[in-house]
Amino acid sequence: MSGRRPGLSTGADLLALVVSVGICLLVGALGAAVTATSVDSWYTGIAKPSFNPPNAVFGPVWTVLYVLMAVAAWRVWRIADRDRARGPLALFALQLALNLGWSVAFFGVR
Repeated sequence: MSGRRPGLSTGADLLALVVSVGICLLVGALGAAVTATSVDSWYTGIAKPSFNPPNAVFGPVWTVLYVLMAVAAWRVWRIADRDRARGPLALFALQLALNLGWSVAFFGVR
């Protein structure tokens, strides 16, 4: 799985990685913006399990997760032909949308 699409230049390959990371971090930032409106208000008062991590951990961990998800999507894009990559990348986009949707539903709308 370390190959690259035939005819893909190194510059185009790196640009695709930057775009992938940018899209994922944008989705993460949108979710964080919605979440931030609730973290210091009603969220502090709800019952949480004893293993709930401190609020300060969520930002760095989600940032790393979004970067890793972006790299995974980029790797699928760069090694698969367009027809084989379309399905997995569509599912990836769906999970990004659902991830953002959860933040909006839970923290934004409650």
